[in-house]
Amino acid sequence: MIRGWVAGTGGVHVADLEQVQAALTAGACSVWLDFEGSGVEEVHRALEPLGVHPLVLEDMVMQVNRPKVDDYGSYLYLVMHSARWDENEKKPTLREIDMVLGEHALATYHDGETRSIVVARDIIARRPELLSKGPAYLMHFLLDTMVDHYLPIMDRIAEEVDELEETVFEHDTPDVHTRIVRLKRGISAMRRIVGPQRDTILALTRDEYRTVPAEIRPYLRDVYDRLARFTDLLDSFRDEVSSLLDLHVSITSNRMNDVIKRLTVIATIGLPLTVVTSYYGMNLKLPEYQWEHGEWFVLGLLALTALGTWAYLRLRRWD
Repeated sequence: MIRGWVAGTGGVHVADLEQVQAALTAGACSVWLDFEGSGVEEVHRALEPLGVHPLVLEDMVMQVNRPKVDDYGSYLYLVMHSARWDENEKKPTLREIDMVLGEHALATYHDGETRSIVVARDIIARRPELLSKGPAYLMHFLLDTMVDHYLPIMDRIAEEVDELEETVFEHDTPDVHTRIVRLKRGISAMRRIVGPQRDTILALTRDEYRTVPAEIRPYLRDVYDRLARFTDLLDSFRDEVSSLLDLHVSITSNRMNDVIKRLTVIATIGLPLTVVTSYYGMNLKLPEYQWEHGEWFVLGLLALTALGTWAYLRLRRWD
C-alpha cells in the first residue's frame, strides 16, 4: 500500500502516486511517501524521480538491517526501529522503519502498521508545517514519536522485573524460568537496537548532511539524550534480569537439595528396618518364633531401630 501527501500553499493534502511524482519532479514543494509492505519493484517505480540507489531499495524491503544512516549526497538512507510491548510474550518486540530523506521528499517503508507512522498520518493535516517546512521536520517528528513510545516499554519492563522478583521469592511457578529467559532475550534484542539507533541520531546532529538543516539539529540532540537514558535503563534491566536468573537457579537448586536430603533421611531410616525384616524373614527356626509375644518383640525392635536411626541423624544435624 502506498500513501502520499504533498505540501502546497493551501496546506498539506493527500495525493496519489502520480501527483507525488509530479511534485518530486518539479521540486517546488515537500512530499511524503509512505510504503506499507510494498514490493521492491513498486518502491522502485515510486521513487524513480529521486534516483534512489538499487541497494537502498533492496535494503528497504529486506527488513533485516541494524540502525544506520548512509549518505548518498542528495538523500540520506536511515534505518530505525519502533518497539511495542507484547502482552502475550511479556517482552518488547521491534519493527523496522526505513526512511529516505531528500531535500524535498521523505519516503518511509514498514511492514504492517506502525504507531509513529499512524500518529504522523493523523496529525499532518492539523500541523501542515511538519511537511511544509521541509521533510526533515517530519523525519524529526517520526523519530521523536518513536522514542516517546519507548518510555511505556521501560515502565512495563520494570513492572515485569518487580513481578518476577516477587514470584521467585514468594510463590515460584514452573513457568518463571521461561518468563525470565524470554524477558532477558527481549531486553538484549532491544539493547542491540537502541544503542546503534542512538549513535545514528547523534550522527544526524553533526554538520555532515545537507538534507538535515542546522535549525533542526538541537531537536535531534534532544532525541539522542532520551535514547541515551533508555540505553542506561536497558543496561540496568539487563543486569537485574541476569541476577534474577542466577537467583532463580540458586533457589531451585536449594529446593532440590532439600528434597534430596529429606529423601535420603527417609531412605537411611528405612535401611536398618530392611535388615531387621530380612533377618526375621529367613526360613530358619529362630528362638523368637517360639516366644509367646514374639511378634510384638519384632515390631518393637523395628520401632526402636527407626527411632534410634532418627535420633542419630538428629544428633548429627542431617535432617
